[in-house]
Amino acid sequence: MRKYLIRWIAVFTAFVMLQGSALGEACVPEGTGSAGITETEGTEAPDLPDAPGQKSAVPETTDTETAARKTGDTSARQGGYDFQPKVCSAYMEEVFGETMCEAWFHLVDAVMAGEDTFACPDQHTYDWVMGQFPIRCFPVLTELIDYANDREHSVIDGVASFTYLVPRKEAARRIGEFARQVEDILNEALEGADSDFEKALALYDYFSRTYQYDYETERKIYETYADYTTPYRLFRTGMGICFEIARAYSYLLMQAGVDAANVMGGAHEWSCVRINGVNYHVDPTFALDTGRSLAYFMMTDGRREATGYDPEGFIFVSNYSQDHPHPDYTADDDRFAVLWERRLEDFSPRENLLRCWKFTEEGERDVLDFDYTGY
Repeated sequence: MRKYLIRWIAVFTAFVMLQGSALGEACVPEGTGSAGITETEGTEAPDLPDAPGQKSAVPETTDTETAARKTGDTSARQGGYDFQPKVCSAYMEEVFGETMCEAWFHLVDAVMAGEDTFACPDQHTYDWVMGQFPIRCFPVLTELIDYANDREHSVIDGVASFTYLVPRKEAARRIGEFARQVEDILNEALEGADSDFEKALALYDYFSRTYQYDYETERKIYETYADYTTPYRLFRTGMGICFEIARAYSYLLMQAGVDAANVMGGAHEWSCVRINGVNYHVDPTFALDTGRSLAYFMMTDGRREATGYDPEGFIFVSNYSQDHPHPDYTADDDRFAVLWERRLEDFSPRENLLRCWKFTEEGERDVLDFDYTGY
């Protein structure tokens, strides 16, 4: 046991190093050195000055849609989901504040327009927005943009600048590809799912059946260093470690209008979701390859503690809670406890029924139709 504890501490230490310094060492420390990206420190891609500012094929969001995405009060368009460039959950605003979230939206607007400046009140806001938001709220940007060349003077008179890691036309193309991938995932995984509970369940099940844990990368983090881990890598390769998986899950939920964020604790990372104003823990990593087990879905603090993680050590959203402390979040609604010992068979949004099962001591299949009306 001591050997594994030491190993997990080492993994967690390396994981924190990946996230950057107190203000974020780089916009995307995990994304450096990725295949197909040429990064030259202190310079932009050579053809940037000649590349016209252009709109991506991705549709822009209106102010109403943006507000809906922030609050989670939204639903899929008729016929499917559209990619939303600007997403930010209530958790993000509660931890980082409205000013930083608004600056984040200005940054996204700039990127989508092919520009390299955005409205930002000060250097402090800039550092946190560039260091903490892209990896959580627009994962592909971790391979496309970075801080300004003169980082210490990135904001002048309320206007912030940043650099592109690839030519702007290439950035627009890759954003378009990412947008289509996100739309495909949502429209496949969330078909028929209307409520926030159904979306969280459908994506939990999708992750459990689709993605794989990357033990090789975990080994590299433990033994040496791995600087390529981001949620975007999970979308590209289908493999990841806990923080890539949890943040990808939370990001897709935000895309679907559900408030979600990441939680760290005990050398592990998972997701928190807010359904009907109530917080729950969801661990999409532990759900992988479990035969559709619901053991890690809609957990309370007590249930999370029973799986080995002390609530006293939970850190929500930001790696640097000493600078941006989170509210005293609690998850104490145990109405879904009956699901934790069962496996998902199917669910019917039309009837608000979730069919799940377990084996009895006699080896018989015990089926339960769980009514989640109101969720």
